[in-house]
Amino acid sequence: MKNTKTLNQLSEVTTTIHYRKSFTVNRIASAITLAVLSVGMSLTAIAKPAENMTLNPDASSSAAANNGIERIIVTSDFGQRSPDNLASSVVVISEQLLDLRQAEHLEDIVGIVPNLNFSSGASRGKFIQIRGIGERSLFAEPINASVALVVDEINFSGLGGLGALFDVQQVEVLSGPQSTGFGATGLAGIIKVVSNTATDSQEGYLQGSFAEYNTQRYSAAYSNQIVDGLNARIAMQHVKSDGFVENIYLNRDDTNNIDEFNTKLAVDYVLSETADLELKLYHFDVDNGYDAFSLDNDNKTRSDEPGFDRTETQAASIKYIQDLGEHSFTLSLTTLNADLDYGYDEDWTFVDFHPATYSSFDQYKREVRNQTVDARYASTGASSPWVIGFYYQQSEQDLTRIYTYAAADFTSLYEPNSIAIYGERSWQLSEPLSITAGARVEKFDADYVDSNNFVEVLDDSLLAGKLTASYALQKATFYSSISRSYKAGGFNADERVSDQDRLYSPEYNWNYELGIKGKIDTSSGIKANLSLTFFYMQREDAQVSDFSVLNREDGSGAVEFVDVIGNADTGINKGIEVSSNWQLNDRLSAVVNVGYLDATFGNYQLVDGSFVDKQLQAQAPKITFYTSTSYEITDNITWAVEFEGKDRHRFSVGHDDRAPFTAVFNTEVNWQEGNILVQLWAKNIFDRELPTRGFGGFNNDPRDGYSGSKPYYQFGQERQLGVTATYRF
Repeated sequence: MKNTKTLNQLSEVTTTIHYRKSFTVNRIASAITLAVLSVGMSLTAIAKPAENMTLNPDASSSAAANNGIERIIVTSDFGQRSPDNLASSVVVISEQLLDLRQAEHLEDIVGIVPNLNFSSGASRGKFIQIRGIGERSLFAEPINASVALVVDEINFSGLGGLGALFDVQQVEVLSGPQSTGFGATGLAGIIKVVSNTATDSQEGYLQGSFAEYNTQRYSAAYSNQIVDGLNARIAMQHVKSDGFVENIYLNRDDTNNIDEFNTKLAVDYVLSETADLELKLYHFDVDNGYDAFSLDNDNKTRSDEPGFDRTETQAASIKYIQDLGEHSFTLSLTTLNADLDYGYDEDWTFVDFHPATYSSFDQYKREVRNQTVDARYASTGASSPWVIGFYYQQSEQDLTRIYTYAAADFTSLYEPNSIAIYGERSWQLSEPLSITAGARVEKFDADYVDSNNFVEVLDDSLLAGKLTASYALQKATFYSSISRSYKAGGFNADERVSDQDRLYSPEYNWNYELGIKGKIDTSSGIKANLSLTFFYMQREDAQVSDFSVLNREDGSGAVEFVDVIGNADTGINKGIEVSSNWQLNDRLSAVVNVGYLDATFGNYQLVDGSFVDKQLQAQAPKITFYTSTSYEITDNITWAVEFEGKDRHRFSVGHDDRAPFTAVFNTEVNWQEGNILVQLWAKNIFDRELPTRGFGGFNNDPRDGYSGSKPYYQFGQERQLGVTATYRF
């Protein structure tokens, strides 16, 4: 592996990594110091403001109100509040920052948000973890998502491959339990992608991007009024890339390629002065390759049957909004049909590579059907706003597994359904003090049957709630919250799993937060928006994903895996999240985000029989950080530099192989003249190795006789140079 640097030496900005078996007190202290320093000036100002400094938590995080720029609103919150007024840890990623990152997919923006991580094991980083909680893979077992992924009105949870980012207004990340609003998929938090809306005047853009590894991206959008009261917007994007992997057996460099064509249509129809109708249609056509793992961890594969990661999806939503004076009524209907086809060369080699080589291919064809109804009735009064709602979801997942060593194809049908009522109310008890209370009651049931004659019926009654308090003091906002979130139970369908491990219980997550948000505005011209959150999460019956390694019965010495989910008695996730935006002068701006996370689980027996008293959770790095600076060299030219990284962390609870500390630099130069923008950019400019998925506890190399164990990695973004041109009208 290439080396980078320990956190204690971040200020030197070199590229050396030192592996350590444990985190020392000095490293943790350095992380906390970094977080505190990033908001040090703000905390001093908030505690004791100077005469020439004001704090305005009501101002937009993107602009001062007197600039005439539209304020940022968090649409995933019932109250449609600004981030500064939301009693929760929230990061809103703007369209401008998405453009800076050349973001095509959610995996491209994960590094911005404190305590947000992802794992791959596919063509994209499909699986998201917030504060250490979230899935890491999906094979034959049906799973319920821990992190809600919402695109406008549609819940795409569990379908992270569809997290395409094009024609997007903003991405909202709410960390911590969100089940009152999003049910069983909101255990750890939510990610919501908010698309640009249809406009009543002509606007749009054309964009082309070209980069190394035969990477091309074409995007376009057009919005206008069709007739009086009827507006429409259409957007599309086509992304192609050969990827960073070379197949040295087939002599190809495109077996781990990206090939995606996505479109969406938004229609806004004003029915009357008090009624509005919004229609959105989506089409995703993903035809990516998947050939990522190599025996020597060098991005040079030897697969004779390269895998694939395909998805064809149609989705639609229709939303009716009725203004009733002091009240409003909203009805949202959604439908989603997704056909997923995922497969990989399990042996990673060709037949004649070694006398002991075996040949195996594993394929999963999954059809997902999902329909939802969400009805809300809300008050519009300013003093004590409230909302009450009804939610219904009907789903169906058909799976066919085609596996070389199976006597016949494995098929299953999983039908999870939910019905819920929810509500929230806020009270302004005094001018500085307000409280909000919310709750959700959900009835979850699921039917399952498969070709091994395993039949199971689940029936859970689930309860979530939250209570928050906000207090404005010296023009800053202090807040605290207590919330309870849930995730439905499930089962392990593989017939080789013991009877005692077949079922696992629902998980509950209690979350306690203290935070402060505010804005600095000094006479010297320095402006900043800052947020600091302390959280403590207590997981009850924490669902832990483990696996069992089984020797094949053919005598080859090769192994296969069985995923097993169980409940750990304890799970504690605690930490700090800092986010800040700085306008240092008329030409220089900066973003500093830092996360610290201590996530453990315990009192759990692994599949191999060993007992875990206490262990670090997987995909939960102690430190995550992101900084960026943008400098206007001239009125037309801007230079930006990004620096992001995350600490060493476990890939899985079933083995102890870990991702190393990583630190990555990106840079970009923008030239704008009128409606034309040209961007020259470089990602991962020091070409650091970035593991996005790791396996351990086995050996897949016939040269070693499949004996012993070694780690295997999938790698992400290599160094890449590119240019993007955009014309807006």
